[in-house]
Amino acid sequence: MHRYSDSTWWMRRPPGPRRAVAIYGPTSSGKTVLSLDVCEAASERGLHPVVLNADSRQVYAGMDIGTSKIRPSEMRGFEHRLLDVAEPSSKLSLEAYAQMARDELASLAAAEDALPVLVGGTGVYVQSVLNGWDLTGTGTLRRSLERDFPRSDVKGAYRVLARLAPEVAPRVHPNNYEAILNALVRRVAGEASNEVTTPFAFAVYGVDRGEAETDRRIETTLDAQIRHGLLQEIAELDRRYGLVEQARRPGRGPNVASQTHGYREFVGVAASTGKAIADLGGADLAAARAEALGHICAYSRRQRSWFRKLGASRVDHRSAAKTIASRMQH
Repeated sequence: MHRYSDSTWWMRRPPGPRRAVAIYGPTSSGKTVLSLDVCEAASERGLHPVVLNADSRQVYAGMDIGTSKIRPSEMRGFEHRLLDVAEPSSKLSLEAYAQMARDELASLAAAEDALPVLVGGTGVYVQSVLNGWDLTGTGTLRRSLERDFPRSDVKGAYRVLARLAPEVAPRVHPNNYEAILNALVRRVAGEASNEVTTPFAFAVYGVDRGEAETDRRIETTLDAQIRHGLLQEIAELDRRYGLVEQARRPGRGPNVASQTHGYREFVGVAASTGKAIADLGGADLAAARAEALGHICAYSRRQRSWFRKLGASRVDHRSAAKTIASRMQH
C-alpha cells in the first residue's frame, strides 16, 4: 500500500497518517544541503525535524569521505539517524535496514511535533520505508539465493528474475547483483504480503540536475574527496579489514568497502600493482580515479531511473527548498 504523495501539508495534525518528507536523488545532486534547508524551514514552523539516512553506504562506520557522509559539524544542530549503524566487514541486509527504519518511525510517531526527513540515493532503501516493507525472515531466503547464485553467476540470477518477474526484470540492470537479489527476494517472498501500515505519509521529492551537470558535480566531488583524505581513509579500512589482501584472493566474503564505487577502484589498483594504498600516485592514481569516475557516473544514471518507481515529485534544485517549505504553510 502506497502511503506517500506530494500533497499539501497542514500545520495542525490532520486525520490519518502523519506527514513526512522524503528527498531522493542521484549522488552529488545536493540532497544533503536541501534536507538541512528543509529542516530549518520545518523548525521555524514549530516542528522537530529528524533526518533519516537512506543511503546504503552511509550506514557503515569508517566509510565517511568516500560516501560524502555528513559530518556532525555540518548538521546545523539537527538530529541524524541511521548513520554508522553497521561495520563494513558484514553487509547490512535490506531486511535489517527496513526494520531499523520502521523502529525509528515508530519512535518519532510518539512525538506530536516530529517530522521525519528521509534522505538518500538508494532507491530500494527509500522504497522500503515509503511502503513499510516488513522483510522479517527473508534473510534466510536471501542467503539461499546467494548460495544458488554467487556473484560469479549474476547472469544466471538475472535469467531467473526475468522468468519469475518479467515485468520487474527490465527495470533492473543485468549486472547489478544486489538489485537482482533484492528483486528476487521480494518476488519469492511475496511482495503484497510484506507491507505494513506506516505511521507517516511521505511527500516525496526528487532532485535532478540533469545528466551533464550531475557528471560534472560527481567529478568535482571525487577530486575533493581525494584532496581531503580519501586514500588515507581507504588505507585505514585496509589496515582494519585487509581489503587489498582480500582483493588478491577473490572468493572470500568481500568487505562492503571493496564493493563500493570510489573505494574498490583504488583497492583494485593497489592489489594489482603491489603498492600500498597511501603510496598510489601518478599513473596508478589517475587510472583508479578515472575508473571510479566512470563507475559513479554510471551508477548515478541508475539512481535517476528510480524517480518514477518512487512516485517522486521532481523539483528544481534552485527552488526545491522554497517549494517544499511552501507546502508546509497550510
